[in-house]
Amino acid sequence: MTATMTEPTIPGVDLAPEATVVLPAGDMWDQEYRERWLAARQAGLGGSDLAVLLGFVSGKGPWHVFEDKHGRGKDFDTEAMEFGREMEEPIARVFSRRTGIPVVTPPGMYVNAERPWMIGNVDRLALDADTREVLGPVECKNRTEWQLTDWEQDEAPDAPQIQNLWYQAVGGWRKGYVAACVGGNKLRWHDVPRREDLIQHLVEWAGDWWHRHIVEGEEPPADGLPGTKDLLAHLWDVKADAVAEVAVEQARNLRKREAALATAIERAQRRLDEVQNTMRLHARENEIVKTPGGKVAWTWKQNGNFAPSRFAKDHPELAAQYAVTKTGIDTKALSKDHPDLYRSYRARVLRVPSKEI
Repeated sequence: MTATMTEPTIPGVDLAPEATVVLPAGDMWDQEYRERWLAARQAGLGGSDLAVLLGFVSGKGPWHVFEDKHGRGKDFDTEAMEFGREMEEPIARVFSRRTGIPVVTPPGMYVNAERPWMIGNVDRLALDADTREVLGPVECKNRTEWQLTDWEQDEAPDAPQIQNLWYQAVGGWRKGYVAACVGGNKLRWHDVPRREDLIQHLVEWAGDWWHRHIVEGEEPPADGLPGTKDLLAHLWDVKADAVAEVAVEQARNLRKREAALATAIERAQRRLDEVQNTMRLHARENEIVKTPGGKVAWTWKQNGNFAPSRFAKDHPELAAQYAVTKTGIDTKALSKDHPDLYRSYRARVLRVPSKEI
């Protein structure tokens, strides 16, 4: 069989040796079902959660998982996520046709029989073409063209590979596959063999994280991920001029580390500027720099931000000709008439006084 099967179950076949279905499959566009799905997902760690916790997902970090599992996360659905769901079926169908591996739609959300905090939302299940035995999960990804190199390596990219291994752990399967439609017209796929040592490590590590931060409620430590910075900036309703206390020694230590790192960044930036200026000197009036073999070494093209003030100074008549009136918010008037509302939309700025404590 080379076409994608759509039956949710196969009579006489144990779909998941080590897992049970906690929530039957349903329509993710139905609001009532989506709320049930979110509630079930909140009760454990899934494959995408593991990818976030391990730093493989841009814009998210452990604090996002912490807030989500404690019921304080926000349910949002991006356009990329929408198309990702819509693309699962054609990706699975083409994967099945090209590999000769039958695939079926899983019956719903899985939970591990021994560890109910381990959950899996599997895209498809791969079958043995002869025995009809379930081999393992198939993850279907929709990726942009610039990620093609990642999918043409010897093994699957880190995030989907970890996600697939996690689902293998949840269901007790012996292998899996990841398939991606890259750039809208190229299918790439990889086998994901079961790796007992890595799976055992993932289960132990994730179990410790779950029990410490979700069951016991301990907050995760700070990390340097940009997504965490953005989350912390919007996590609380700010109390104007309210004061939090920190021990003197801890304050001194944090300030000392912050100052040392800021100095290191400044020095590193100067070294970076030196290297980049050397590259600019090689380019001079040219936009492209190549090696003798014709390979592009770097470019220095005049395609950056436009300088309107300098243009207006040098060409006032043309500036007047192409001037436009833009509609904006009068923030000064808004802050006067609605100070609390205005303040709630201002960014939080971290400043460290230069004076010693």
